[in-house]
Amino acid sequence: MRICLLALPLIGALLLGGCTEGVLDPKGPIAFAELQILINATGIMLAIVIPVVIATLGVAFWFRASNDHARYRPDFVYSGRLEMLVWSIPLMTILLTGTVAWIGAYDLDPPKPIASSTKPIKVQAISLDWKWLFIYPELGVASVNHLAIPVARQ
Repeated sequence: MRICLLALPLIGALLLGGCTEGVLDPKGPIAFAELQILINATGIMLAIVIPVVIATLGVAFWFRASNDHARYRPDFVYSGRLEMLVWSIPLMTILLTGTVAWIGAYDLDPPKPIASSTKPIKVQAISLDWKWLFIYPELGVASVNHLAIPVARQ
C-alpha cells in the first residue's frame, strides 16, 4: 500500500513532465491579455474563498460539542447585519469579477486594430467540407488547412 501511495505522485509527475503548451503559456499580446483576465478573476475569487474556508473551520471549531464557552441560542431568528454581510460579499465579488472581465474583454474587442508598427496581412478564411481555405489576396496565393503568417506581422 505504501509503494502505491509513493508511486502515484511519481507517475503523475512523469505523465505531466512533458506538458509545456497550454492555457497558461500565451503566444501573443491577445492571448497574454486573456491570461491576465483569467489570473485577475482567479485572484478575486480566491480572496473570497480562502477566508470563507478559514471561517468555516473556525465556526466548526468554536461550536464543537466540547466547547463550554460557545452559547447555544435556539431563539435566534434574524439579524439584519448578518444578512447584509452574507449577501454583500458574494455580490461585491460578482460585481468586481464581472467588471474586470468586461473591461478586459472590451479592450480585446476584435474590431479594434492591434497596435503595431508593421502593416497587417489580410487573410480570407473560407470553411469547406472538412477543410479550411486561406486566401492571401495581397500576395495572390492560397493554402488549404495551413495558415501561414510571416513573423512580426499582424
